[in-house]
Amino acid sequence: MTEQNKRRLRLALAIISAAAVLIIAALSAYRIWERPPERQEEAQPAELREEAEEALAPSSPAEAERAPTGRSDGVYTLLLAGLDRASSSTDTILVGRLDTGRRRLDLVSIPRDTIINRDWSVRKINAAYAAAANAGAVPLDGLREQIRCLTGFTPDCCAVVDLDVFEQAVDLAGGVDYEVPVPMHYDDPAQGLSIHLEPGLQHLDGKQAMGLVRYRSGYVNGDLDRVAVQQSFLRAAAAQFVSLGSIPNLRALALLLAEHTDTDLSAANVAFLLRQALLCGDEIHLAVMPNTPAETHGLSYTYVELEPWLDMLNESLNPFDLPITAANLDLVYRVDGRVYATSGILRGAEYYW
Repeated sequence: MTEQNKRRLRLALAIISAAAVLIIAALSAYRIWERPPERQEEAQPAELREEAEEALAPSSPAEAERAPTGRSDGVYTLLLAGLDRASSSTDTILVGRLDTGRRRLDLVSIPRDTIINRDWSVRKINAAYAAAANAGAVPLDGLREQIRCLTGFTPDCCAVVDLDVFEQAVDLAGGVDYEVPVPMHYDDPAQGLSIHLEPGLQHLDGKQAMGLVRYRSGYVNGDLDRVAVQQSFLRAAAAQFVSLGSIPNLRALALLLAEHTDTDLSAANVAFLLRQALLCGDEIHLAVMPNTPAETHGLSYTYVELEPWLDMLNESLNPFDLPITAANLDLVYRVDGRVYATSGILRGAEYYW
């Protein structure tokens, strides 16, 4: 090797080394900046823990020793919702469990028409946020409380994202390649909706992605089909965002979500959750709350299928070290055409007859 070639090699190695140092320094700074969110330190009610412990008689002293709060280590629960400013309703609702130890993220869609145990003229989960605001309460707390009734736990991390922020987030990620399943054409000037997408694989920007996840007028099963498309889009977006080229935008995305959403999280908290979610890789699982549509009082609702929902709760969302039971919940369900509440108190019972 000539002396000139040796100098070129040394120069190339120096550049590569410097680049590696810069990358490591940038990632280290990001790790220092991010902060895990505070977890809800609520415990499962003592009587419910006793009930669950009786059902799970410990076979060893190690199994009998459980955390005082019953919370599993390294597990965070999430509530994510998309807000339609025109109607003040949260038409997209996701409840999740992020297990940082197992590097697994589970997200479950709660259909917008899910009926809740409240004595309201319209008893849909997507009305909880606006109902709290109209009552002079904190809107995020109103939605969080209804999610607690459905799941048996209060989510640690909550964010209600404005639709405009969703568009910006998709654009920050550079858009998403997605196979649009059906022709989507819908205009509603009153709501500012103009959706025009043809079926097939295409690169969607933020505005097009927004049209995709909001469209439902042409689906056979209405909102349930829309939920399926939303989950499919989230899978595609997550798969494409987990790439080296997306890392430089991660801080910008965290700042956007923290500063322009109704949330109890700081930008550093959002950064922690985003990075932990990215580390989950292929272990990101999406599902839909088991439900049965039924018209009640002239309105379209979906009722929780209680036993399948308990199975899903304990498999995918439960943050406690003991099972969630029906006694933890306050939800409305149907059996043989009749309506019941898990709490034993069916609010405004005459509404159903």
